[in-house]
Amino acid sequence: MISIPKQRIAGIGAAVLLASVAAACGANGGGAGSASSKPSSEERAASKEPVEIVFYSPQAGRTPEQFMRENGNDIKEKFPHVTVKFIQYAKGTETADLLASGQPIDIIISSTSTINELVDYNLQYDITELIKKHKYDLNRLEPSAVQFMKEYAGGGMYGLPTRSNTFLLFYNKNLLDKFGVPYPKEGSTWDDIYELAKKMTRVDSGTQYFGLTTSYSHMITNNQLSVPSYDTKTDKVMLEDDKFKAVVNNFARFYQIAGTQFVNDLLTKHADLFKKDQTAAMYAYYGSDMIGYPATFDWDVIPMPYFKEAAGVAPQQSPAFFSITGMSKHKDQAFEIIAYLTSDEFQMKQSMEGTLPTVTIQTVQSAYAQNQQMYKGKNIKAYFSEKTAPISNKDKLNSIAAGKANTAFKEIVTGSKDLNTALRDAAEAARADINAEKSKK
Repeated sequence: MISIPKQRIAGIGAAVLLASVAAACGANGGGAGSASSKPSSEERAASKEPVEIVFYSPQAGRTPEQFMRENGNDIKEKFPHVTVKFIQYAKGTETADLLASGQPIDIIISSTSTINELVDYNLQYDITELIKKHKYDLNRLEPSAVQFMKEYAGGGMYGLPTRSNTFLLFYNKNLLDKFGVPYPKEGSTWDDIYELAKKMTRVDSGTQYFGLTTSYSHMITNNQLSVPSYDTKTDKVMLEDDKFKAVVNNFARFYQIAGTQFVNDLLTKHADLFKKDQTAAMYAYYGSDMIGYPATFDWDVIPMPYFKEAAGVAPQQSPAFFSITGMSKHKDQAFEIIAYLTSDEFQMKQSMEGTLPTVTIQTVQSAYAQNQQMYKGKNIKAYFSEKTAPISNKDKLNSIAAGKANTAFKEIVTGSKDLNTALRDAAEAARADINAEKSKK
């Protein structure tokens, strides 16, 4: 039976809720998470009959128009018998609202941080049997994305990764040339980049320049040491762990080069400082960030610098998963759709437009951003590393601890607390909030 967290039930009519839950359980044929339920002969016979497939992306701002551009139009062209419906997440259409209204959902689109909606509402469905039935080869997909899902699903698979993103180091060639400083080199450590950042942090003709800008929360969450803020397996808050301290200390030092009077700008304007103001020489962020941006300066990109403790290891990737729900009455058709979205055909089209593919096919990877004029002549191979850090857990409890870590980071870079004190206080606060969250269940 679908369980809705009791903190989310308020305001949902009891009769409507019970009807919705009963309907969902009936559609599930024995439980949303059941891996043993098999498609009926009716499902198999009706695979090309007209059918509506409902897509939903919880905790995300994706619009129906955006979804149709990204996926929907291609799905309709590939499967003419499928009517594509996308429900936008908004007030009144949150997951609990949809379940209460009896709205069926066939496929949920999630990131590593929003996939918890599947389990929170018991909508997960193990597609292992469908993978076997359709002879789908998981080995063609980016290994860390598959491993993340297998660990999340306790050895099963709740969905397939259809697109991804990675973190890279962009640099402004014009700005580095202006001050005669060499470009960052592939294979650099963070210590190397720190020394380069110090050289580029200066005042010239009344303008403050910075060596490097980044989003500290993304760097910590997707760090190359794969250390989470909270370890689900051990039920341990990791904020005082030596590896976690190393990650925080590494990025904090870049914020402190210019002095505390500039910290707020570095915390809140990391993109503008590099892209708009052009006062930051380097920018560590999502590899897709320059897609569609009409840059007025000469830039290029290299893989992220490495931690000494993890030589050659790129940051964790940020894949998006398409997951079939347990309540779907069209699981075979839904699987055909998500399998198509990971096909060489679709992945090639996606890659050429500048969306990082999840297949490891060389020709698909080499075609990355070919249709993006601003990427002509750029270092595309930087987007594909041989070694990628395993994706750490991103569940709700981890998010609680990560929030406390973000607060600690601000305290460290502004000088209000030293690293050990800030992380100790954050760990205590995280443990208290995590315990309170667990007591709700």
